[in-house]
Amino acid sequence: MVLLYGYPESPFAQPKNVFFGHLITTIVGLIVLQFIPLPLYLTIPIAVGFGVCSMILLNVTHPPAGGNPIIVIIGGVSFEYLISPVITGSIIIIIFAIILNRFILKKSYPSQK
Repeated sequence: MVLLYGYPESPFAQPKNVFFGHLITTIVGLIVLQFIPLPLYLTIPIAVGFGVCSMILLNVTHPPAGGNPIIVIIGGVSFEYLISPVITGSIIIIIFAIILNRFILKKSYPSQK
């Protein structure tokens, strides 16, 4: 939220990056949790590494999303976690960022590149 509200011009703060960054890293975390039966000290760095790599390759990097696999694995969450809080939370954050930046701070958000 610091990126969206404090640095809305950053490529990392754009809606596409926020939404898909969180979605992808959470999916990676869920896949690792379900299908790689290794100790936490191995599954967490594997999931974070694959999650960050996926964001970079798909050009949707959102740095805070890199922590999602850690939450998924330590919390042992189910696939329902994708709907709430990941998808609904991302949408709410993006809507608030648009309202704050466009209408209150009078900034151009999302960036018109």
